[in-house]
Amino acid sequence: MSIRFIQLCLIVMVSLALFACQKTSQQNKTDRFPWQITILDDGSSRIFGIRLGLTRVGEVKHMIGSSPKLALFENPDGRLSLELFYKEFSRAGLSGRLVLTVGAADIELQALKQSSRKKDRLDSGAVQHRLDAGAWQTIDAWPVSAMTYMPYANLDEDIIIARFGEPAEKIRSHEKAQHWLYPDKGLDLIINEAGKEILQYVAPGEFEKLTAPLRR
Repeated sequence: MSIRFIQLCLIVMVSLALFACQKTSQQNKTDRFPWQITILDDGSSRIFGIRLGLTRVGEVKHMIGSSPKLALFENPDGRLSLELFYKEFSRAGLSGRLVLTVGAADIELQALKQSSRKKDRLDSGAVQHRLDAGAWQTIDAWPVSAMTYMPYANLDEDIIIARFGEPAEKIRSHEKAQHWLYPDKGLDLIINEAGKEILQYVAPGEFEKLTAPLRR
């Protein structure tokens, strides 16, 4: 094998490594803030580097670098939802709480419920089923389907318009709460005059899941 061929191989390997680093750096720059919502060719969306419907729980834990709290909730109507909760989530100097909804079939959630040994009834009427550490082995392979971000800093209307643009629609659900809807971004931004703002993200194609309860 000639020295020139070896040198050529090294040049190619270094070029590929630099390209990979540059691509990762570019992705990181576009995944730092809550208003940086990337809509991908297949219709899915990516926020904070998490691709809704595709990024798996195990990948999220690796990306964020800490273990979240895990909770299985049962609503009064019997519907189950599995959530990951990060009390402290920081990106680019902004901090807040992050809740990730895990996508799973009802039969899978029912199996988790059956394996739960303890449950707590909440003031809302919902029931929280406690899961043991062994549940992670199954859940790590499941995708994140939705995201809720609650920044600690207040977002006034001027900041929201500057960062997210004008909403397609506004719906007031409470005397002091208004939903600003961005269907093309898959975002329901709740402006709470009595508390903190709440940002709910889904893939744009599933936006009706957020708006249907509001319209009812």
